[in-house]
Amino acid sequence: MGKLHPTETSVYDFEPGLSGDRTGRYITLEEGGTGSTIIVSSQDADTAQSIPTASNNDYHWASLVKKILTPTYLSTLIATLRDHSSLPELVTTQLLQHLLKVYHHKVEVIISSEGMDSLDTGLPHFKLVSQRKSGTKKLELVFDDDKIKTYLKNSLSELFTYTGFWEEFARAIGANLIVWAAENLEQHIGHATLTALQPEELTQDVSRSLLEMDTTLLQERISFFGQIYCQDITRKIVKGFDLPNCSLQDMDKLLGLKPKPPTEVRTRLDLDPIAVLPTSIPIASSIRAQLRPDLWQQNTDELAVFQHRSKNNPNNYIEHYITNPGDIALLPWEAADQIINKFGFDTVKLQLIFAARTMEEDEPWSRAFTLKASDIIHLLGWDRNHNTSLSEKRNAVASTAFALSCLLVKSVWIEGRGRKQIDASTPIGRMWDVLIDPHGQMDWVTGKIEKPEEVYITVSPGLWTKHFLNRAGSKAKEALHQFGYLAKDILKIDPYHNEMALRLAIQLTLDSRIRARNENPYAYRVLNLLEEVLPKTEIEKALEDKYKARDLRNRWDTCSQAAEQSRLAN
Repeated sequence: MGKLHPTETSVYDFEPGLSGDRTGRYITLEEGGTGSTIIVSSQDADTAQSIPTASNNDYHWASLVKKILTPTYLSTLIATLRDHSSLPELVTTQLLQHLLKVYHHKVEVIISSEGMDSLDTGLPHFKLVSQRKSGTKKLELVFDDDKIKTYLKNSLSELFTYTGFWEEFARAIGANLIVWAAENLEQHIGHATLTALQPEELTQDVSRSLLEMDTTLLQERISFFGQIYCQDITRKIVKGFDLPNCSLQDMDKLLGLKPKPPTEVRTRLDLDPIAVLPTSIPIASSIRAQLRPDLWQQNTDELAVFQHRSKNNPNNYIEHYITNPGDIALLPWEAADQIINKFGFDTVKLQLIFAARTMEEDEPWSRAFTLKASDIIHLLGWDRNHNTSLSEKRNAVASTAFALSCLLVKSVWIEGRGRKQIDASTPIGRMWDVLIDPHGQMDWVTGKIEKPEEVYITVSPGLWTKHFLNRAGSKAKEALHQFGYLAKDILKIDPYHNEMALRLAIQLTLDSRIRARNENPYAYRVLNLLEEVLPKTEIEKALEDKYKARDLRNRWDTCSQAAEQSRLAN
């Protein structure tokens, strides 16, 4: 059995005064012949020192505080505290010491229960030293305290700049100052005289005492009460972290010790001007599902479903459903509708990027790839928009990726006949399994990284790719391998100014494979194209109302002109 020191009884409880040994954070692992694990910690376990709190007696302090702590006095006190209080520094320091103590403990527990090899000792804050003669391994925890402290302070910056925080602090300090001033007054005039004072007289005397107080003495009292209040703040923050249930990886995030992001090689996103793009039925139907929310229906089980049925073989169909992150559970119409409303051109463009990147993999269903939000922003042309910050754009990419991860697909699809028959049917699964990993400063007020320095998006294409994008399976006549080509410039078409042009460009891209064998693959009827990209009601209104018809014709002409200008430019 392993021995663990110190014990786990109160290691997660915030105890003011427990600073520990700041210079010797290390763990010594000794493996004896019996295979037992003994962990020896150098961290001291000093007992906590009690800090006095403001006294209370039989005076009506609440009434006195209410009279003196007016909005004007409170405003003045807030300004004084903002300028002179060391509360942010105190909270950060106490938090740093406590989190490092907990981190140290969690490392000990992992080594004791799972062994040293279960830790990623290649991380920058781990230093592993092996001594062959004694068979001892020494793991040193090498923290850059100043760097972590800066990270913690930045994480708390929103809290420290929040007006309500300083108002609450000022009320607590103000109440204690008033009680302390009243007790000083009692020492000067005596208990009997104080209790004989009328409430108005007591209020005036205490107020005068506060106004005439020596500045140095006032700062000392503010500092004293601030230390007490600081412990309450730190304790609340620590409680909110739920440290007993935090993994070591969670602790890494709290302390800003996250491992280095993926390398540039892993996150490469460099599409050719004309990129190979899967144009298989699941891709085409899912894009249509995102651009045509009017075609979603509520089935008999009250689930939201989008169905695409083959025109050539009605027995073949693709269905899309909506789910949430985590375990796949089909969402009912009301809940699914909220996700469906997030679909649109942004999700379609991002899916085209995912799809084009997927084509670079020989077996996309068995491998994931990672993309950077910053690269996606450039591909989408969002870098030309200077009205929003780069971090806001990264968040928008993350939000778009989240919506895509909620889209499910089910296929019942058999192509060919007899021996040439290929069954491309797949059970319900995600189109794209997406992991969103923001990197940057955590805002502990919201519990999120509000302004990410980068967002890494790891994409695992769904099982449908094994049946529809399998090169080897295609050669063996066991799977389809359906693809077309994507003009990269399509991704930069602004839907706000050229919505129809973007709709048509996407439709023609997906159509290219299907019509490739036609005698005249580039001949289209305008009405047929419009029916593919616009809601039926919009076309019907144009057929019935000459003004609606004129507007639609103008949109078409604008779209044609934009396409011609783009062709000439290239």
